[in-house]
Amino acid sequence: MVYQNRTYLDYNATAPILDEVLEEIRTGAWPMGNPSSVHTCGKKAKRKMGEVKSYLYDLFQLGEREYELFFHSGATEGINSLIKSKAFESFEKNRHFVFLYALSDHSCVVNQIDYIQSLGLKSHALAVDHHGQIQWEQIADVLEGMNLDQTDILLNWTWVNNETGVVNSLDQLSLIKEKFPVMIHVDAVQSIGKIREFNQLNSIADAYTFSAHKFGALKGIGFSFVKPHFMKALMNGGGQQDKLRSGTENTWGIFSIQTALEVMKERYQFDEQNEAKLYIEERLRQLIGDKGHIAGEGAPQRNGNTLYFILNDIKAQTVSMALDMGGMDVSNGSACSSGAVIPSRVLMAMGYSEDQAISAIRLSFSAFFKKEEAIELWPRLESVLKRFVS
Repeated sequence: MVYQNRTYLDYNATAPILDEVLEEIRTGAWPMGNPSSVHTCGKKAKRKMGEVKSYLYDLFQLGEREYELFFHSGATEGINSLIKSKAFESFEKNRHFVFLYALSDHSCVVNQIDYIQSLGLKSHALAVDHHGQIQWEQIADVLEGMNLDQTDILLNWTWVNNETGVVNSLDQLSLIKEKFPVMIHVDAVQSIGKIREFNQLNSIADAYTFSAHKFGALKGIGFSFVKPHFMKALMNGGGQQDKLRSGTENTWGIFSIQTALEVMKERYQFDEQNEAKLYIEERLRQLIGDKGHIAGEGAPQRNGNTLYFILNDIKAQTVSMALDMGGMDVSNGSACSSGAVIPSRVLMAMGYSEDQAISAIRLSFSAFFKKEEAIELWPRLESVLKRFVS
């Protein structure tokens, strides 16, 4: 967790590039050609891209006939492409369309609503409970009131919440699909290196989106699995990637995905990570007592790396600045909000007040966080935080 002489505790925002990835870059081991070129360098790059795709299908246990796979610049682009393409397809066919999403979803999901409404289509926000869980019963109630024969329904399912670390099980997707003709996109961005079985996907879903910088690959690259014919391309041009996403591929970004995932598959130990997180959490709970809360701590499933806590009546910016001065990099919540200091929309969806929602600090640890690191870290955290709870 020490990076450039800082204690880095913001892995949900981005992970430092893994040493194994940097070594590949340093040695120049990856081919550099344009995979659309017909010369030898281009063919080498194209062949390596095919190897990465085969690796991803194998790792996530999905069939190449079952899902198409395309690379993009990251989850914001991938999710925009998938949601907008489905909405526009319904618009073109003059069919009703409803987009279902949770109030706790990431901004790149929630902010699709303006576009959907501009087409004269509808959306429906699903509430979450106080632990941040999506409720199957609520989804069923919403869908039972619709004319399903005349309506295309797309549900966004956030597997792991980026702020709280609360996990929404993929098993529930089978219940939804068995009862309703719903298309499901899974935001899987926060799964790799944070939950036990991050590579065991439920093939009932129509699409999955990942962002590689969250697990130690290069920035500016992500990938999505999509069922055949699920989407129409938004990026038109040379027809690369089977016309799913035109434009010269970010080959080194793509190659870095496999290198980083090989490291994750070999070294990630959920139980070790979770034990280290719980060591910090137990002491944090004792320290803040009735002067704060740990968001999502009562959820049935949580990831192994995230602690999101509220200090009553203390602005998060004040606490994060104090931790920063103490050499620790933490977050006030999602890092995808242009640096704005605003109340957490996720916490407010969970029933916390606006004052509480602007008083939350997120600690998110490395995939390889160990208890001995937690033991060393806690006195430093305590020395700063006790100023605000004494």
